[in-house]
Amino acid sequence: MSDTPDPPPEPAESRAIELLRLVGSQTPAVGSSYTTRLIARARAQAAVATPLRAIGGLVAALASALGHALRVTRESGRS
Repeated sequence: MSDTPDPPPEPAESRAIELLRLVGSQTPAVGSSYTTRLIARARAQAAVATPLRAIGGLVAALASALGHALRVTRESGRS
């Protein structure tokens, strides 16, 4: 029983393998202000997300009420 050797990789596959090796071997440099900026960005997103969720709920409730009102109006118009 002999193992057949794998065919040589194509150029694109060779480049992908090389890039994956580079990514796995190098740790990106993180500046001293990275954590501060990250926390500030997360707080800003949370400050915007909460009101947007509330506005989205209000719009959904208004749309539901309007849809219900239109259905009631159509049904009463048929009688």
